[in-house]
Amino acid sequence: MAKEMQVKFAKYWEDYSIILAMGAIFDPRLKLQVLEKLYETLDPSTSSLKTKDLKTHLTTLYKEYQDRTWGSSSSSSTSYTPTPQDLVNESPLEDDLDSDLFELERSLGSNLGNTRTHLDVYLDEERLDRKSFPNLDVLNYWRENQARFGDLAMMARDILSIPITTVASESAFSIGARVLTPYRSRLLPKNVQALLCTRNWLRGFAEYEGTVEDVDDMCNEDARKNTTTSGVEGSRSEDSNVR
Repeated sequence: MAKEMQVKFAKYWEDYSIILAMGAIFDPRLKLQVLEKLYETLDPSTSSLKTKDLKTHLTTLYKEYQDRTWGSSSSSSTSYTPTPQDLVNESPLEDDLDSDLFELERSLGSNLGNTRTHLDVYLDEERLDRKSFPNLDVLNYWRENQARFGDLAMMARDILSIPITTVASESAFSIGARVLTPYRSRLLPKNVQALLCTRNWLRGFAEYEGTVEDVDDMCNEDARKNTTTSGVEGSRSEDSNVR
């Protein structure tokens, strides 16, 4: 049994969600340090590989937001076109000054790649204490720090707003048969069709043109009627026995 459970766990451990991991990183109480520790605790043999893969995806996605932010800002800015009058009024001294300023701006622009990004600043900051912030609203945290982190705050907002579905652990990690069968969860279309055909044959109803939800309501109504009828008949039999 332990071996089968290990195989089941390995299957889901290999298909871990990058989105969930990123959501944990954007929690200022967790960040990347906590995930690294958890990966190392759960599986030391693959922890470094998973951490590296997570960093790669995180950096790649952040660059997309950076490009989007710079692209929108550059497209919204209006370029200045000098008029002929401006060209006439320019002096040689102004030309030399403009040339020097242009060289200075170009040298500063070449060093932009060495500056720290918002992602680097956020990851290097100290984590918030979980005891001091037990009920932290993470989305509200990023909304309040929009001015500090800019494009990173936009990325965090999009990641944290993704709806996540869950499944019962008994159904996901069961080593036996499925816990929720089609008969216990919801009828399959072929089963609904078989029930409708049987109902028409037995009761002679005309072909029903409706939705599956309408059929479910009809079946539930019939079940309630049958329960009520059986209860009334049972009470009558008890009264007759008493008499």
